[in-house]
Amino acid sequence: MESSGCVGIMAVVAVSSSVAFVAHQVHKRLDSDFMKKVALELGGGRINRPKKKVRFAADVKDPSTDNKEYRRRISSRAVE
Repeated sequence: MESSGCVGIMAVVAVSSSVAFVAHQVHKRLDSDFMKKVALELGGGRINRPKKKVRFAADVKDPSTDNKEYRRRISSRAVE
């Protein structure tokens, strides 16, 4: 009789520790998400990321100031 009681207690301990572990993991994730949101609110909504540098190909030409010639060429191609 004593062994079945011991097995029952071991089962209760295993289940309760599993529930406690899962609850701790969920709490940790929710707390982390909440702290990120708070940091964004207090920090003005900006995340400090390095700015990406843009490099253009060597054969890219500077467009004219009003792009009239480019638009005229494109529109004449579309008509054909």
